[in-house]
Amino acid sequence: MSLIVGAYPAQPEELQQNFYQALGSIPSIRGLELPYGPYGGSPWPAGAPEDWSAVVTAIPGTMKLVGQSSTFGLASRDSEGRRAALEFVSGLRDYASRLAGQGHRVEAVELHSAPSLYSSALLFEESLKEVLDWEWGSTRVLVEHCDALRWGSRPEKGFLPFDEEVNVVASLQAEGWGQVGIVVNWARSVIESGDTGTAVEHLLQAREAGVLAGVMFSGCSPEATEFGYPWIDAHLPAVEVDGAPPSSLLNRAEVQLCLAAAGPVAITGFKIGLPQQGLSVQDRAGRLQQMCDLVQARS
Repeated sequence: MSLIVGAYPAQPEELQQNFYQALGSIPSIRGLELPYGPYGGSPWPAGAPEDWSAVVTAIPGTMKLVGQSSTFGLASRDSEGRRAALEFVSGLRDYASRLAGQGHRVEAVELHSAPSLYSSALLFEESLKEVLDWEWGSTRVLVEHCDALRWGSRPEKGFLPFDEEVNVVASLQAEGWGQVGIVVNWARSVIESGDTGTAVEHLLQAREAGVLAGVMFSGCSPEATEFGYPWIDAHLPAVEVDGAPPSSLLNRAEVQLCLAAAGPVAITGFKIGLPQQGLSVQDRAGRLQQMCDLVQARS
């Protein structure tokens, strides 16, 4: 199994080229999850192997723009908010095209069903139809689930419910859009319910519907940690990784349960954050190596 790694939350403020060169020596990594922000994406990380592929995630830009306008999003009931989101994704498509033109295979882009209070599954489907009608080459267009809105509690993201996203993607596939699928992020499913079993439930549901395209592992904690408040979506490492908070709910057993539930998928990987201070480049690369070993291990 080769992995897609979201390394950007773990990269140091300085010596980033050395960091990515160190990651390049980890044979199980085949590519990077790259962030697309509100104003564009960064160049290919200096030091990262040129033959690695990429998966581009829209979540940093999506969250920043939702923070600026609560009606922004591909699922928005507000026409201006939905149009702004489509323009944002058009920029992401151009960024993916530039990466491909530089020789980096872009395996997929990850989109999200924002906003929170003004969303519609029907309008999300209409937005995705427009997006899918653009030229993507071999790049897949994937919906990454984030925790859904739950009345009576404060969500981290509060986007569409998982079953609605699955139904949208299944409907699109039935209409012939074969490059669309669902990605389950472990922490974002668990944050939704506070129950680690939700990640497996989501994986099985998507797999049964024939729409599961990937699984990404990030951790979360029911307690406050150095990463922030309880249930923050801050990409905590698995508890077996050096320096991980003891309350991190992600562990070897949970990873194995999810891999079994998912079965063979196109994208498997992880994204973890690390403290900015007190860790050398080799420390950081070593902790990502530990995550690679954890995901690749066989029970």
